[in-house]
Amino acid sequence: MASQTSADKALHLLEVLSGEPRGMPLRDLARLSGLPAATAHRLLLVLRRRGFVRQEREGGHYVLTLKLLDMSFRYLNGSELRLHAYPPLRDYASRTTARAFVSLPAGEVTYVWGGQDDAAAMYTAYGKPMPGHCSLFFAEGQQRRLSCARLCASGDVSRSADVVRRFGDDGAADGYRLNCACAPVRDYRGQEVARVGVFTHGRDEGPLHDEHVPAAWDLARATSVRLGYLSADVGPALPTRLREPGTER
Repeated sequence: MASQTSADKALHLLEVLSGEPRGMPLRDLARLSGLPAATAHRLLLVLRRRGFVRQEREGGHYVLTLKLLDMSFRYLNGSELRLHAYPPLRDYASRTTARAFVSLPAGEVTYVWGGQDDAAAMYTAYGKPMPGHCSLFFAEGQQRRLSCARLCASGDVSRSADVVRRFGDDGAADGYRLNCACAPVRDYRGQEVARVGVFTHGRDEGPLHDEHVPAAWDLARATSVRLGYLSADVGPALPTRLREPGTER
């Protein structure tokens, strides 16, 4: 049997503590975990410093905190957000040639694009809080062109020409480029928890202002509503030809 690492022993201590809501003293923890008291004490000091356990008083019982539960909820929140964002992104991507994405601040971006037979493909990249093209095009010395419309409020949709930032080729607005627009997703508290957006390549910024900007805002709003955010800003922002059947007004 492989020898236990310090991580194994620390996790075992947490498992033992999870069975006793009122906590237990060091001697009982050492006995139930099968660890020497000195080893258990050293690991408990680390767990206490990291916030996973607390000690009622010096020499008192060790009690499990809610940090593990908080970590689980944060993970589930990201999973739930992707589940809520996927349907509107999938529907939009299947009707257009654009690629859609949802990005989480923790460093996770899921891309959605149209596939064959009205299906949609999906891919999740980890380690970046925004799509890869942002870091590629925003890097110093890059000559490729990017037009980026980062929307923050509904008024930005109508004035996207003032909001857009241009990179590469000295900020020129013409020439083959990547056009990207993103908008905030808000939860039931009204706090921004993610961003959704769309992007394509094109010869100018026309699609960015005419289609991508209103689409990004509409997709963000649809996802926010699914998360319980009720905004006073209602009504579809997408061009009529891009709306789902039955949503025209």
